[in-house]
Amino acid sequence: MKDPSETAFHNLVDEANRKGKKIVAAGCVPQGMQFSFRLTVVDAEAQWLRSLSIVGVKQIHRILEVVEETLKGNKIQLLTQRGLPPLNLPKVRRDRFVEIVPISEGCLGRCTYCKTRFARGRLVSYPLDQIRDRLEQVGVSLTQ
Repeated sequence: MKDPSETAFHNLVDEANRKGKKIVAAGCVPQGMQFSFRLTVVDAEAQWLRSLSIVGVKQIHRILEVVEETLKGNKIQLLTQRGLPPLNLPKVRRDRFVEIVPISEGCLGRCTYCKTRFARGRLVSYPLDQIRDRLEQVGVSLTQ
């Protein structure tokens, strides 16, 4: 059975398909459903994702590449779980005095009912030097 997020996501994709739009699916829903692709008997409910371009949660820094290829008529699916997204991605800020710097990515996987562990992978921390570099890039002084 689909959860509400999957159902809403699927409905949006169906609507875009009916309108003839090119689609790039991104985020937790397609990433979390990727495990269905690997099953011997593929979940029929996940089949609709196979025809889409997909950007997983760890490849968001490659979104421009995927969009460009999709507009050319190519299907790109980036769902690997390895690595951490770069910390220096461009951001749109609502408040120029606020900077959010991730220190980790993933999930401890203790909830048996949740697909987040499939989408986000195991909890992994960014190396301290990368966090420090990002803070310095945005003007935070680490010395007193």
